[in-house]
Amino acid sequence: MSTQAILLTRTRVSRRGWSVVATAILVVATSVVAWVYARDHWIELKPTPGELAPAPTVRRVHALGRLEPRGTILQISAPSGNEGARVEELLVEEGQDVARGDVLAVLDQHDRRQAAVAEARARLLASQAKLDQIRAGAKPGDIAAQAAAVERMHTELAAARKELDRARQLEQKQILTAENLELKQLAFDRGELECRRAQALLDSLREVRDVDIRLQEAEIAAATSSLARAQVDLQSAEVRSPAAGRVLKIHTHPGERIDNLGILQLGDVAHMQAVAEIFEGDVQELRVGLKARVQLDNSGEVFQGTVDQIGLMVARKDVLSNDPVSDTDARVLEVRIALDPKDIPKVERLSNARVEVSIEIPATDSARAGFDEGNHEVKKGVQD
Repeated sequence: MSTQAILLTRTRVSRRGWSVVATAILVVATSVVAWVYARDHWIELKPTPGELAPAPTVRRVHALGRLEPRGTILQISAPSGNEGARVEELLVEEGQDVARGDVLAVLDQHDRRQAAVAEARARLLASQAKLDQIRAGAKPGDIAAQAAAVERMHTELAAARKELDRARQLEQKQILTAENLELKQLAFDRGELECRRAQALLDSLREVRDVDIRLQEAEIAAATSSLARAQVDLQSAEVRSPAAGRVLKIHTHPGERIDNLGILQLGDVAHMQAVAEIFEGDVQELRVGLKARVQLDNSGEVFQGTVDQIGLMVARKDVLSNDPVSDTDARVLEVRIALDPKDIPKVERLSNARVEVSIEIPATDSARAGFDEGNHEVKKGVQD
């Protein structure tokens, strides 16, 4: 092969190599530019309509809590107005189930107030009887006796009139002196006044006045109010159960005065719940009906439940962990977990027991859509 041919062949190979190198450099540069563009403009790869989306994940919110009867534990004390009262009789014992309205204890004021009720009832009966007497009027015998007296007065007045007329005739004939005539006139006038008085008394016995009836009705109303007040005072001397539940602990026994602890503690242990103290930042993701897992701290036994109620107030933690560096001043909300009914008998004696609660929060499609839309708005603002 000639020298010219060899040089021509080397030239072609060299050009082909540079072409390959240039092509590779162009591909690399294009890839770098595309990656930078994608990074700067937050390009997200979304699945095509025929492509399956990844399965939703489940997040868990963990918190400490305690077991508690539904509606919390009630501190039963004496009704208002019984400050310094003493328990006279205790009608229940620890572990006893009571219904709403049952009498739990009787105070030492009960007998005195019961006597006051009897007195007020007697006064009311007396007032009612007096009203019946006023409406009935005077006794028939009194009316008959007074009517007879009036008739006698009229007879005597008629006789006095005849004596006066005879005395006037004799005085005209100058047989009777003027002084005797005046005596006859005086006797007649006295008889006439007595007759009017007897008639007025008879009319008053027969009359029933409306004003007397109204006055007695007002006295009956006052007596009724006094009886009602005495009955209320008597009821306040009895301590009744405000709700159905079980007596958990007795603080005041017969003969003891009631202090700040009250008489006893009552709880609806037939509907035990777990009260979880959830950090305020996690509450927004919770809703009623979410599944929860409750584990007893002392035995490790696990129970299942659902979120029944989400609190409305933020407060400090009540249930603290054993970790010395834990956040004891954390702000939390109370979330009530309703336990499975079949597990209630296992925990009805464990009020205030510490538990660990785990609530499942599934990532639903609607939540994802809202999250993606929020991210899109953020990216758009960054891009602008």
